[in-house]
Amino acid sequence: MRVTIFTECYEPVITGVVHSIESTKKGLEELGHEVFIITPNYGKKNLKDEKIIPCPSIPLGSTGYHFVYGFPERARKIAESSDILHTHHPFTLGQRARKIAEKQNQPLLFTHHTQYDQYVAYVPFVKKLAKKVLYGYLRSFCNKVTLIIAPSESIKRKIKGYGSQTPIEAVPNGVEIREFQKDNIAIPPELKEIPADEKVIIFVGRVCYEKNIDFVIRSFKKVVEQMPKSRFLIVGGGPAFDEFKKLTEDLGIARNVTMTGAVPFIKIPGYFKKADIFVSASKTEVHPMVGIEAMASGLPIVSLDSVGYRDIVKNKKTGLLAQENFNDFSAKIIELISDDEKLKRMSKNASHESKQYSIAATAKKMLKIYQLALELKKASKTG
Repeated sequence: MRVTIFTECYEPVITGVVHSIESTKKGLEELGHEVFIITPNYGKKNLKDEKIIPCPSIPLGSTGYHFVYGFPERARKIAESSDILHTHHPFTLGQRARKIAEKQNQPLLFTHHTQYDQYVAYVPFVKKLAKKVLYGYLRSFCNKVTLIIAPSESIKRKIKGYGSQTPIEAVPNGVEIREFQKDNIAIPPELKEIPADEKVIIFVGRVCYEKNIDFVIRSFKKVVEQMPKSRFLIVGGGPAFDEFKKLTEDLGIARNVTMTGAVPFIKIPGYFKKADIFVSASKTEVHPMVGIEAMASGLPIVSLDSVGYRDIVKNKKTGLLAQENFNDFSAKIIELISDDEKLKRMSKNASHESKQYSIAATAKKMLKIYQLALELKKASKTG
């Protein structure tokens, strides 16, 4: 089977969406299928891979996303000769995929990765109108694809709220579980200075307000008050890095917080190895791959009881789901890091539960969905 994937961000950009697409490509190729990826043009940073086709584009600030304004002839020919077209965004390249699919009568799938409505908060003065327009656009786009893929059951329910009549199937994001369970994972030298008797909680991801990291920092202050030998390890870079660093200083907990800045993905397993639990207060996730990676590393999770994390965390088995207030969130952290027996039990459970999200397992699920899309398209032709 030949599959062409359309995405409005890709390497060198590091995001969960990019990582998900890479995992899908790898899993399908290991099953013997041919996968092409149509992406924005990152100039000299483009990957040297004939299966990756960059399109003329303009960067949208520092978001990593681009406005794609051109479509090379080679991209058109490959897309038109594909069995499956699969877009991961509903915008410029998503619309290009839709037009090709309509012209060639090909099945088009759309993976709904992002809670787009969570970003309407950044539109000043007209939030209600912006949300109404957004839902109208998403409903229209969803109605024009063959099948929608939801990375989690929670986001599947949310998509149904758009009013689209298109079938929706849940397929979780795949993770290279083995990379986080190797015996020879080395702890980064810069973490050796963290005392062995400190309990380490870790966040890995983009350091920005959308991830609600400031909430975790303020909650962690309460943790430090009860357990001074605790450490918050924030791994990642982003636009709010300096502000959050200052916040730790203003709260008087800077000595208990280590902020690393951006770290290459290949080194992330070493940071997880140093930690005891993973934390997140993000409310914008769909199916958080970083949470699955943490589980694969044997880390229980403390997170808000929100879309995304409630789909991967089995409360009181692989982690604890908290309410969005400092007292409850900090209490859940303390409950775990103060009880070695509970920590060990949940660590084992988390590692075991992560296996269902392996790239091999999710690629097989994706392939079944592609077959379903082909059948749906065939039925629509004869109907």
